[in-house]
Amino acid sequence: MSSLPPLRLLLKGVLPCLLAWQAGAAPDPLETKIRELIVQRLPVGDRQELRIELERPAVSLPDCDDPQPFLPQPNQRLPGRVAIGIHCAGNGQPARYLQAAVGILGEYAVARRAIEPGEIIEPGMLAVRQGQLERLPRNAAISADEVLGMQAARTIAEGSTLQRSALRAPGLIERNAQVVLEARGPGFTVSRKATALDSGGLDALVRVRTEAGEILRGRVIGRNRLQAGH
Repeated sequence: MSSLPPLRLLLKGVLPCLLAWQAGAAPDPLETKIRELIVQRLPVGDRQELRIELERPAVSLPDCDDPQPFLPQPNQRLPGRVAIGIHCAGNGQPARYLQAAVGILGEYAVARRAIEPGEIIEPGMLAVRQGQLERLPRNAAISADEVLGMQAARTIAEGSTLQRSALRAPGLIERNAQVVLEARGPGFTVSRKATALDSGGLDALVRVRTEAGEILRGRVIGRNRLQAGH
């Protein structure tokens, strides 16, 4: 197998059909499959430049019939450095492994101003910057769509990325609020009034006290509404 040249793609909303290779370099089928596997796992955004660099192991890969690449750790973070496994056809052939460095030059959201705890994230609070996405903090939100409507759980400094751990779903139920607890079954819904003993956002589990004095738990499904049975 020949040495593997870096691949650079310009992504404009959808993945282009043409892959730009170094002049004079003809990709072999395995290289193409590996790159396609990685590209399929990446979010595609506007004006993003993707770079994939495949690195050979210390010893050249032995011959492999009908090589099929896979990700040994399907949930590993992309972009960044990833391991690539290669299954070979036929019984008894062990998997081969390569390393790939995946980088994206793209746009990401930052705080336009300092955001205080409890504020709901709105478009005017955000600005867009461009940089290497693989260098951002692991928990950083990339797209503004990921954070709009969320509530700041702590102060977010001006110009900083928005960490998912610093955000929470906005509160839909406040402690001591009067709420409706719904119990649903096939073809029916039963509702009863109750008092919230906790505060919570969408999908949070909240304790309530019914008018009969029972302490129950429900999952938040809307403003002052919970679904029983959790």
